[in-house]
Amino acid sequence: MNPTTRATITAVAASVIATTGFLGTRYLAAGVLLVMVGFAVGWPVLARVSRRWVSTSIIGAGSLIALASVVLGRQEPYLRYMVVAVAAIVVAALISEVFFASPPGRAVTAVAATASGGAIAAAGAAWVASSRTPGAEDLVVTGAAALAMAAIASVLTRNATVNTVGALVLAAASGGATGLLFESVTWYGGILVGIAAGVAVVPIAEMYRREPRPHSVWAGIASAVTPVLVAGVLIYLGGRLLIG
Repeated sequence: MNPTTRATITAVAASVIATTGFLGTRYLAAGVLLVMVGFAVGWPVLARVSRRWVSTSIIGAGSLIALASVVLGRQEPYLRYMVVAVAAIVVAALISEVFFASPPGRAVTAVAATASGGAIAAAGAAWVASSRTPGAEDLVVTGAAALAMAAIASVLTRNATVNTVGALVLAAASGGATGLLFESVTWYGGILVGIAAGVAVVPIAEMYRREPRPHSVWAGIASAVTPVLVAGVLIYLGGRLLIG
């Protein structure tokens, strides 16, 4: 999968988060779940895990538990139960090696890949936590829109430095413009959220640029939606700082 296609998938996934976030928390949860599923299927292929479907099952189940804990939580902070889900993913990754052993010399890699993938997938639940935080609902739309802009800018040229600067500037501008539309965000808050979204895209895009292009479609999808899931935590932190 080439960088342009990957960036397009990132932008589409971010647009799904922005649209469902605008519609409401239950729709946002469905949108996040869709992104999580794509990631859970593709990540083991991208990380070259030998027991692909075992890893996919652990990542998928763990991220679903994390999402459900945030959706059903009754008191803030809504992310406190997500930590338990991440811990469960790590334990499950270790136990799976007892029943579904990897080839000799691959056990540590398999556990690390599954555990890290589960943590990334579970991080997507932070989008819902942001939506449920009183006064921070509009940050979801602001952050996701900036994320889509940053993804597009990250592949505009063949120069990594130009792309990095362009992604950060465009994300900040998008955040500021969107922030003007929402009284709860403000233009300067939107810029901060936009920069956070840009930071989620730029390092991951650079890392994947240095790696061989994934030949599997699912591996490409996983690499594309990784910034979308990771950005959920950054947007949530931005909401806590701006809204409290």
